[in-house]
Amino acid sequence: MLSINDLTAALRPSSPDGGHRLSVVHLDNGKVMGELKLALTRTGRAVGRVQALVGEWNPATHPALRRFNLRIPRRRKGRALLLGTKESANYYHWMLDCLPRWKLMTDAGFKEYDHVLLNTDSRQFSNDILDRLGVPAGKRLPCSTLFLHKFDELVVPSMPFPRWEVAAWACEWVSSLFSERIAHSPERIYISRRSADRRKLVNEAELEAQLSARGFKIIQPEQLSVAEQSSMFRRARCVVAPHGAGLTNLIFCPEGTHLIEIKAPQYYKPPCFQNLAAARGFAYSRITGNAGSNTEFDVNIAEILKLV
Repeated sequence: MLSINDLTAALRPSSPDGGHRLSVVHLDNGKVMGELKLALTRTGRAVGRVQALVGEWNPATHPALRRFNLRIPRRRKGRALLLGTKESANYYHWMLDCLPRWKLMTDAGFKEYDHVLLNTDSRQFSNDILDRLGVPAGKRLPCSTLFLHKFDELVVPSMPFPRWEVAAWACEWVSSLFSERIAHSPERIYISRRSADRRKLVNEAELEAQLSARGFKIIQPEQLSVAEQSSMFRRARCVVAPHGAGLTNLIFCPEGTHLIEIKAPQYYKPPCFQNLAAARGFAYSRITGNAGSNTEFDVNIAEILKLV
């Protein structure tokens, strides 16, 4: 049973028709299955309307439930806040799917806790954020896939918006966590994927040379802390990049930025960064690469140069 039903946070729904409602659910003796796949009531019912159920929209029929009895029960005392998701090792999902859930929980009054639940594959960027939020290291709990985690109290916030959509309030709040500035941050940025193992541009070196000659700074965000990325993007007026998590840093860009997104022709095209640009009021252009694969493709550089 839910001890508190739909404790609505002090925020507007992320869709005008109210189809996606922001809420926080408090469970007595709540459970979390494995690596944040499902939040469950004490009787083992999956909680609906608040979780990110990738590939399955009905929590009652989620395939993880078929493995319920294979998990090792692990009991922990106190209150747990469910912050992470199964996908939170990805910078985009951490910054825009997970982090705004902290605001939902604190706005709903859940400011005291014993555990903050995270994906086991936590990255340095998540630790950067948790440090900034003041979450003690000893209260950060990576949830292993082997266990059925049980808590005296479990707090489950809704996702901040439907999958691949983006809400303006979430961008503004995440950006507000960072006030750092650097004196000479660039106005033109190209985000390189030279270290990526997927969706690599085979002619990226030529593209970088052409953009550098036009005043672009070439960066690899994965080599920077979140604070450094925030500072780097604060004055950006034009951002060019292949589709990838580094584009999440648009949340830090100023009003009037133009995003030019390069997409691989064979890649499933989630519109997350187009939606992020729309939420921030930015101009958006898309360049689709030439024939290739999800591993490698090339792009018509002349098309990009016309836009910059």
